[in-house]
Amino acid sequence: MTLSSDPKNSGQPGNFGNMALVAGVAFVLLACLQLFYSAFYSIHTDLAGAALSGRLALSLGDSFVDYSLYFPPAEQVWFTLAAWLSDLTGLRLDLTIIAMTGVALLFSTGLAYHIRRVTVGASPLFLIGSIAVLVVLPVLYKNVFGLREHLVVLGLWPYLVLRLSDPEGTKIGLPLRIVVGLWMGATLLLKYLYALVVLLVELADAAVQRKPLFLLRIENLISGAMVALYLLLWLVLDPEQREIMGAVVSAIDANLTSTRINLEQAGLHGALALFFVMLGFIYKLPVRVTAIGLGLVIAAIAAAWIQSRWYSHHLFPITMAYVTWLWMIHRQTKLLWLVGLAIIIARPVLGEYVNSRIYQVTVAELDAAMDRSAIPIDGKQVGVLTMHPSPFNQHLAANGAVRWNVSMNNSYVATALKPLDRPENEGVIPPPVTLDDPGMQMLHDEMLRLWEDKPPEFLILDESTSWPLQFVEVKWQEVFAEDERFNAILAGYEPVFEHEGEWLDFTVYKRTQ
Repeated sequence: MTLSSDPKNSGQPGNFGNMALVAGVAFVLLACLQLFYSAFYSIHTDLAGAALSGRLALSLGDSFVDYSLYFPPAEQVWFTLAAWLSDLTGLRLDLTIIAMTGVALLFSTGLAYHIRRVTVGASPLFLIGSIAVLVVLPVLYKNVFGLREHLVVLGLWPYLVLRLSDPEGTKIGLPLRIVVGLWMGATLLLKYLYALVVLLVELADAAVQRKPLFLLRIENLISGAMVALYLLLWLVLDPEQREIMGAVVSAIDANLTSTRINLEQAGLHGALALFFVMLGFIYKLPVRVTAIGLGLVIAAIAAAWIQSRWYSHHLFPITMAYVTWLWMIHRQTKLLWLVGLAIIIARPVLGEYVNSRIYQVTVAELDAAMDRSAIPIDGKQVGVLTMHPSPFNQHLAANGAVRWNVSMNNSYVATALKPLDRPENEGVIPPPVTLDDPGMQMLHDEMLRLWEDKPPEFLILDESTSWPLQFVEVKWQEVFAEDERFNAILAGYEPVFEHEGEWLDFTVYKRTQ
């Protein structure tokens, strides 16, 4: 899609026509998102899980800190706000977080549109095109709409439009730059690794223009100070939080990729950048545009590398970096090249959309099964044992339940069983786990303490998947067979519903004492 910036279509800021357009677009967008996610699609399981953590924080109040070891402050604020707004408005929790993301998207695209219109005279098509790209691509890309990476992209968009539309920094005044810096800094708190994007773009821009003082522009200083202060207060000054983060990282070790895979993935996702650079030479595009585009891609790949995971939501910023680069060169490049590059970029997007079918199918099966069980979970406390990914997050968020877990899944169990996950053990139910690692013990105790002190009304043992384990099968009562605390908790419950379907296998327990 071409995002027009025809000066002939520009108008005076704040005129009635533009205000009516923005209001109309905002209403249609928010209404369509609510309809789509209420009637046709469920939100991403990670998004539902984070929102449920916010719901638990709101439910436990001041005692939440006694049970929650790891919930980054920025995420806690955002998702607890979602739970509070859900209670205030009566809107479902999952739809509330979609509405909040929609408002964030409107603010981001509206700010970018204003900057583009003031600087180069963009038409309303730029606003509509920006909204379309920032809605459609996240939905297609395995439904990452509303995840942290999507929110970070929303925060970076006005900044990139500012940098590209006002290279010399002479057209946009200080107040608006402060707004850009505050907005970008706030969203970067949700995934601070993507501050690399700003760093590499600024270094590239300052180097090409040979103006190192450009690094000290107000929007850079504000966003950088926000991220630095956040990390200082959260991690640097609190050694306990650093220890907990180390435990969390060790607990997801089974999901982390090796250096070899990191190299392969970096090469695979960075190869397309070579074609963009080549086009820059062929069409004699401004070096600044090529440098900024390359900085975007390298930063997005570096962020995925640092996390050592190449899941859909980690790849999404890389795709958005290429989409931004394509927009940057679309006016100076022949249509044939643009179509070719667009097809290359679109292929993984469509692939992720096809792969997302299983998540919608499992949610539908779970909804039907729970309807059949007639178990009332609205407003109930529900503890869940599950391996990721699981549709229970979406179901609980959509049906008003409080997930009585401080963590979204039990990833530390996969790490403990990883040495047994070999082809010769395919289909084998592993022996009870021994959680010798201090980090695993810490996370396991976190779950058990909450259930011991404040027993949930229901427990669900979900054995639908053992991912990321490929060969051994996780059966919770066997896995924790030698755990006296777990067995003491389970003894206070009785099974009230079992489901073994095409995709899901789980048992619901109700508290008896």
